[in-house]
Amino acid sequence: MPANFLKQSARVLANSFLFGPGRALFAENLRNWNLPLSKIDKLRLGVWLILDDFSKGVFPPRFLDQQAAYQAEKDYFFALPGMTDKQVRHNNMTKPFWHGKDRWVFLNQFSTLVTRLQQLQLEPPAKILELGCGGGWMAEFLATMGYDICGTTISEIDVADAGRRIKALAAKEIPFKLRFVAAPMETVHVTLAGELFDAVFVFEALHHAFDWRETIESAAKCLRPGGWLLICNEPNLLHTCISYRVAKLTNTHEIGFSKGDLVTALQKTGFRKIISTGPKLHWWTRPHWLLAQK
Repeated sequence: MPANFLKQSARVLANSFLFGPGRALFAENLRNWNLPLSKIDKLRLGVWLILDDFSKGVFPPRFLDQQAAYQAEKDYFFALPGMTDKQVRHNNMTKPFWHGKDRWVFLNQFSTLVTRLQQLQLEPPAKILELGCGGGWMAEFLATMGYDICGTTISEIDVADAGRRIKALAAKEIPFKLRFVAAPMETVHVTLAGELFDAVFVFEALHHAFDWRETIESAAKCLRPGGWLLICNEPNLLHTCISYRVAKLTNTHEIGFSKGDLVTALQKTGFRKIISTGPKLHWWTRPHWLLAQK
């Protein structure tokens, strides 16, 4: 079917009365990041947004400018409609101890990460690198457990905020090894100048990389022989559609992966053993958990 016909059809649908509620909801969401939205609201909004952008030729999203993508990730604090950077940074520093179900979700996911480390016999004081650590809450928890942790993030603001976690641990007067470094995921091996780790993990951050395949290659260069890369809770294929609203609001990457693409990239990078611990029936929506040994 001709592309122009599909785009024209999408434009007609997007402008029809059927998707008027979705169009109106997005206009409100552009003013208020925390706009209360039901599942039906999100569906209406998301479908309208995808139709509208498809008709304009900008969906599926394409990322062509690396420096612009890096800057968008750094500007995340200032991009959320209706929220000040102070509010966003507060949320970042109190994560995962939020009200509501998200608290339990994040704590359960952290517990899953620790279980995976133990299954791989990576016990403290193993040396671990986290890619895309954000405000550093997982790195802080692992350091408290006795791991030797380096957290990396593209944002200097994240590094400054995460530095307060180091001060907090020091105030408790417990032994710890924790540091944070500003570095893009694709070139973290360059920033760390050949330093090697027992494990590298990335949690809900690989899909924010400008080039996730280069990120996997960089992670491999940070591992000692026999070390493990843990890809944790990365979104499945339909995430590109499901979270397109968030991507538009924040101007950041919200893309999904197929497990096959991830496994192929790991194999091409030279990982000799790959274990999938995610659900077999994922319906292209449930996240990936992959363990890969160098």
